[in-house]
Amino acid sequence: MTLNVDLNCDLGEGMPNDNAIMPYLGSCNIASGGHTGNAQTVIETIQLAKKHQVKIGAHPSYPDRLNFGRKPLDISFPLLQESLVQQITLIKELAATENMSMHHIKFHGALYLSSLTSQKLANQLAQLIATHYNDVLLYAPFGSCMAEEALRHNIPIKYEGFVDRAYSTGSELVSRKQPNALLTNLETIKTQVLSMVNSGSILAIDNKEYAIKVDTLCIHGDHPKALEIAQLLAPLIQLR
Repeated sequence: MTLNVDLNCDLGEGMPNDNAIMPYLGSCNIASGGHTGNAQTVIETIQLAKKHQVKIGAHPSYPDRLNFGRKPLDISFPLLQESLVQQITLIKELAATENMSMHHIKFHGALYLSSLTSQKLANQLAQLIATHYNDVLLYAPFGSCMAEEALRHNIPIKYEGFVDRAYSTGSELVSRKQPNALLTNLETIKTQVLSMVNSGSILAIDNKEYAIKVDTLCIHGDHPKALEIAQLLAPLIQLR
């Protein structure tokens, strides 16, 4: 059995296992200074990705290093856009120094989650991408406001599923504030992945099944079992 999907991971976030995880991936999302990271960590992660022929993407967030970008930030969109352009441009320019191109953009943390349900924010982010980065893919969940706005703005998209998080609906994750937000049992994770990819469905915490499409599966780099999950899933996946 081979699952024809991509496997991605959030890297360059100061975790000690980036070197170990990278060989199992098809793409990676590199922290670009908003929630963590700097030019040095970015170039090191790009070089590691290049070594293992892994596609690179920008992982921009609210400019909020104090909260690791995981809390909504009360900021005007012009200021947010300025920060996001700086973050994404950092990845794009440093990738060019290694003769690599930026493959995709994936928003991080609270910004990612807010874009799933806020049509206004999703539209603003889609306009930003369409204006400045219309030659790269966007990673976003199927059925989300962000995915809808990306399609409306003719932004190429890969639908993203999460292997290590519980779902509240087909496109929304259980809040990290809840004790059951993180999946840690490897068999549970494998079952969720097989359901998403093979059946096109996800079992949410309300015990309802929701339709889902996935082109790329995300492992959070700061998950305590991130490497074990990568080792579990990589043999099942035909990277694309």
